[in-house]
Amino acid sequence: MSVLSQEAHLKSYQKRLKDDINSIVENFTRILSMVRCEGDHQLSGSDVQTMSYEMCCRAANICRASESLLKLIWDIKQFLIINDFPLINESISKRVDTNLINVTEIDHKLLTLRDEIANELYELEDEYYNSLIK
Repeated sequence: MSVLSQEAHLKSYQKRLKDDINSIVENFTRILSMVRCEGDHQLSGSDVQTMSYEMCCRAANICRASESLLKLIWDIKQFLIINDFPLINESISKRVDTNLINVTEIDHKLLTLRDEIANELYELEDEYYNSLIK
């Protein structure tokens, strides 16, 4: 991924962050402004319903913006994991080193096993041929 596209991704993440936080603050501020008590006047039933509906809509907007922030966090984590080439290369190098050590150990064990089998086979052949002569 080129440096320009990485910068574009980061700018996009910053814009999403600012937009979502502004949405949460604005909707929360509007909800608080609706519940202020101004005087002793009573609200009509339709006014209460309108305010209740607006509060529900604003609460839904806050939830949507919060979910968007969670998605943004997930996107940033994914971006960092995918584009963290030094960490990926280090992990691959460690795996290669571990595999080379395992290969060396297995080769050594196979050579030892081959020598032991050859010795046992030699002893068995010797025993077999000596038993035929007698």
